Amino acid sequence: MLTTENLHEILEYMHMNYSSEIMKGLGAFGLDEKEVKVYLAGLEIGTATVLELSRRTTLPRTTLYPILERLEHQGVFKVGKQKNTTVYIAELPDVLKRHLDDRAQLFAKTVPALEIIQDTVHDGPGVTFYEGSDGFKRIWKAIMSSGVKEYRLITSGTGLLDYVKEPYIVKRVIAERLEKKIVSKQLIPDSRDARKIVEKDKEELRESRFLPANIKLPSTVIIFADQVAFITTRKENTMILLASGDVALTYRTLFDLIWDKAETGKSV
Repeated sequence: MLTTENLHEILEYMHMNYSSEIMKGLGAFGLDEKEVKVYLAGLEIGTATVLELSRRTTLPRTTLYPILERLEHQGVFKVGKQKNTTVYIAELPDVLKRHLDDRAQLFAKTVPALEIIQDTVHDGPGVTFYEGSDGFKRIWKAIMSSGVKEYRLITSGTGLLDYVKEPYIVKRVIAERLEKKIVSKQLIPDSRDARKIVEKDKEELRESRFLPANIKLPSTVIIFADQVAFITTRKENTMILLASGDVALTYRTLFDLIWDKAETGKSV
């Protein structure tokens, strides 16, 4: 038999479980935690005054008024009058679903226009700045997702380790490059560290040529597709991704000129 005590226990159990499926579902509608709490209280009560909602949610009325105003604007609550008192009625779940479907259809209609804007941005020259380890990872993500099968690299070989540890380079960057079968061509100043890197060229799908040992390259330049990435030292902590077909062609041409003069396995 369902007693008053049992009913309170059931309701309490339901409230405790709002934080899972229901909270996520209403969160998808754009409601935050307090707004979800108010909507559920309104759904349980039916037609409710601010005082009743305040008691059910334990939120003060001064907090409830702006929340209810937002929810009314979003179409989650309707506002009415009952004996000269303002009352709030929570919209039924199927009404909210229709609102969400309408929004989805409206957004779907804008997607072609948004894609045109995106294509316009990516096809033209553009500059993006990054910083720190996260910026370094974003640069490499751009390279790996560009669809290229080869990129050119001018580097000291060790400067990149200022941003990430060697295991990240090997297990993430190089591993993904191998998986995608992306070849790298590398110009690197001759040094003991450089020769250790070059020893692994075959297994790491890379071809390297040495620059003179006295060449100083504090920054790294990566040429891929129609973009050029510049990675400075950790001291300057700046990365620049330049999207320009003309600039990429210029750097690719300069790289190839130096490449033809450099020799594999020894300094020029």
